[in-house]
Amino acid sequence: MFGRVGTDLHVVELGAGEPIVFVHGSFGRGEETFSEQRELADEYRVLLVDRRGYGKSPQTGDLGLDAQAEDVAAVLADGSHVVGSSYGGLLCLLAAARRPEAVRSLTVIEPPALSVARGDPAVERFVDCLAPWYEHAPEMPPERLHGSFLEAFGFSGSREAQSREELLAAVTSGREPPPWEADVPLDVLAAAPFPKLAVTGAWDLAPPRAREIAGQAFSVVCDVLEERLGAERAVFPGAAHNPQLLGRPFNERLRAFLARAG
Repeated sequence: MFGRVGTDLHVVELGAGEPIVFVHGSFGRGEETFSEQRELADEYRVLLVDRRGYGKSPQTGDLGLDAQAEDVAAVLADGSHVVGSSYGGLLCLLAAARRPEAVRSLTVIEPPALSVARGDPAVERFVDCLAPWYEHAPEMPPERLHGSFLEAFGFSGSREAQSREELLAAVTSGREPPPWEADVPLDVLAAAPFPKLAVTGAWDLAPPRAREIAGQAFSVVCDVLEERLGAERAVFPGAAHNPQLLGRPFNERLRAFLARAG
């Protein structure tokens, strides 16, 4: 286990060197979401976190935004590079604002930090598509949660049979607060000295409806982070919501960013 005393999250540790803490999003777990980042252990201490209710972390505890941000903050040791995907990226923004002294760099991959761009037509359209899912998720059969979530993004919702672990992750995802309820402290993050990187996929191979609903909204959010936080911006062709799964192209860009941060 890695982090401050009291954290009970499951963390897989690989390699040695400067720590990179990876935080996954909804419906995932650390080793799955960041499977292609294991190779970074040749140079860094890679820490793949299972968030509360996911993977091998406890299924009990508070899933509120503040509580989950504290969970992530508790894993950070001083000098951590922090990388968060999707909902995990949102939590990393919140955690980094709580413990800026512990962060060496911050990378967020399509975080649904929708509150930073409310009023934008693309963001409002995305919220309108997602809101019914968050409203009805607690009463949905677990096996329908992931498919209906993908449909809200504009993808086909068809999926093969899900494992027990996937169903538990789906239930956890359905219990989490809508991400637009997060108050992201942009001023605090902008004042923090660590460098920031905002990442999106190009959504060039995604279905047109998914590109219109989700792809545009994530791009708007990351544009705001670039402007308000002075973040670097990276866009990956051939990827939609999970550009880290491209492997080497993403890893090479991340290595270059981390080297400058070091």
